[in-house]
Amino acid sequence: MTQRLDEQLQLTEADLGTRCRALGVTLVDVSPEGRITASHLRGSGPLERTVVHSGLFTQALREQASRWNDVDDPQPAAPFSGCWLLPLPVMKRRRRAGYQVGVVITADLAESEPFQAWCALAELDAQAVTTQLRRDAALGRAEVDRLAATMRWIAGDLQQIGRQRDEIGHLSQQLGESYEELSMVYQLSARMTVTQEVEAFLSSAVRELQQVVGLRWIGMYLTDDDRRLQSLRGQAILAGHSDCDREALTAIGHTLLQQFGESDAAVIGDAAELGIQELLPIARRLLIVPIAREGKPLAVLFGADKVGGADLCSVDSKLVTSAAQSMGIFLENAMLYEDVQDMFMGTLHALIATIDAKDTYTCGHSERVAMLSRDLAQAAGLPATIVERVHLSGLIHDVGKIGVPEAVLCKPGRLTRSEFAMIKAHPEIGVRILSDIHQMHDLLPGVLHHHERWDGKGYPHHLAGEDIPLFGRIICLADSFDAMSTDRTYRKAMPLTDAMAEIKACAGAHFDPDLARVFTTLNFEPYHERVAEHQRRESPLDQAMRRVT
Repeated sequence: MTQRLDEQLQLTEADLGTRCRALGVTLVDVSPEGRITASHLRGSGPLERTVVHSGLFTQALREQASRWNDVDDPQPAAPFSGCWLLPLPVMKRRRRAGYQVGVVITADLAESEPFQAWCALAELDAQAVTTQLRRDAALGRAEVDRLAATMRWIAGDLQQIGRQRDEIGHLSQQLGESYEELSMVYQLSARMTVTQEVEAFLSSAVRELQQVVGLRWIGMYLTDDDRRLQSLRGQAILAGHSDCDREALTAIGHTLLQQFGESDAAVIGDAAELGIQELLPIARRLLIVPIAREGKPLAVLFGADKVGGADLCSVDSKLVTSAAQSMGIFLENAMLYEDVQDMFMGTLHALIATIDAKDTYTCGHSERVAMLSRDLAQAAGLPATIVERVHLSGLIHDVGKIGVPEAVLCKPGRLTRSEFAMIKAHPEIGVRILSDIHQMHDLLPGVLHHHERWDGKGYPHHLAGEDIPLFGRIICLADSFDAMSTDRTYRKAMPLTDAMAEIKACAGAHFDPDLARVFTTLNFEPYHERVAEHQRRESPLDQAMRRVT
């Protein structure tokens, strides 16, 4: 603020000097003691410059300044014949800090004793100067007073302009800060989608905050009280350089969340006051902004020391608080999305359990097919979002078996033609069951076409080659492998080597040859662990039925 005031006064003085010259007045800056601190002589005549630099003038100015200091409203004065001094008090912090003095030369100067000497010093013809003075500067006291009043008006106008310029500058600064705030909040909002990976979003947001606010480092700690945060529970995210390991940063965040989780944003002038040992070597000043939703603390943002050494201020706090609100909304949405996903997956698993309950010989089949389908899609280089949808399609691929009589599903011997027709209807039954669920429309090709064959001899539509949707081709492989690798009503499970040999032999006939080649490279140890787990989960009645069969 002081710097802006000094700059404003300098601009006012420069502009006043220009305007005074237009009026035929020479301007000098004078200290309260009457000492000239600056003179605006550019554009003044040689006589004016000579007079201002003379000993007589400086002595007279000191004496006159001492008189002005004793009155509230200093008036123009003529310390010697032919020279008028027009004072404008300069105020700083409501105290008189000196004067701006207008110097006006009149025709009477030609009658003064030092006039001849001054003309000689300025190398001027005294007679010519006298003639010009009488023509251009025939001023009386009334004219001097009017000139002084004009100077005061000019100075007042310039000061008002300076204040307005300062206000405009302050407003521009506020607008710039608001723009940064809005821009950052907009960028955060643009990335706030429920499918956005939570840790990636938060890391990006924290990094952007650190750069915009200009902090040396900023951390974010997430509460360990909410299971919906999954792997981020009780974890810390860092942007910048704190010279602090992750364990210490996590400890700092945990303590700050406990102390400030239900408070407003805070700027701590001395971080040592918090009594957190891990903070002492890495922070002098600290900005703390908690993130809460519906009164429940979710996380805390904490950043230290602005780059360049400036103090943390309310503007920084406001900016981080705005970002924290957006991040809080994102976290809340992410957790709600997690709730919906949990409910969705729970419903799917309940549906799958219903299928398994009908067919005791295929317990866990859908889960294993989903797992193998996901692994194959991932190994084939498909995007993560597609891999996840393949997994879901594998989970529900046999949902149509709900519509197949249990007597047919569980029949230990060979099926009749009509019974096999019932079995072959399960893909279309599954599609009819799921078709009204909009969120599953992209999963239906896997449900409908997982029994199609590469050579066109499959069902229900006898599609061939790449006309078979990708989800169907992937699940076909996983489904067939699980059928070969587990006990069924009509045969015992094949060893892994025999199942792999069958996959290779059927590539290009039953299976997509490219996918079959990738399938044989998978690690099947997790699959066999899952088979053993499902066998352990079978009820004693299911196990007894299996042994009888």
